[in-house]
Amino acid sequence: MTLPAADSTDSDSDSSTAAVVVLRVEGMHCGSCVALIEETLVEHAGVTSATVDLDAARAVVGFDRSQVDVDVLTAAVAEVGYAATPVG
Repeated sequence: MTLPAADSTDSDSDSSTAAVVVLRVEGMHCGSCVALIEETLVEHAGVTSATVDLDAARAVVGFDRSQVDVDVLTAAVAEVGYAATPVG
């Protein structure tokens, strides 16, 4: 009997828990705000990407649902002084 390679199994489980959330972020005024929020989000285990758009007042966050949830992400943004709520 042949078993699947470990890396193919890992990638299958990673894709099944991969998620993206769009957050409305209030209180941003400049590029430093954007950088702080992006850095704060990507420091969390399970966050794979974070892109913040100052003009749109939004953050798009890629994450692994098995490691982190949306409540943790919004709380992390709040801890650095901004209000974040999921869009949609």
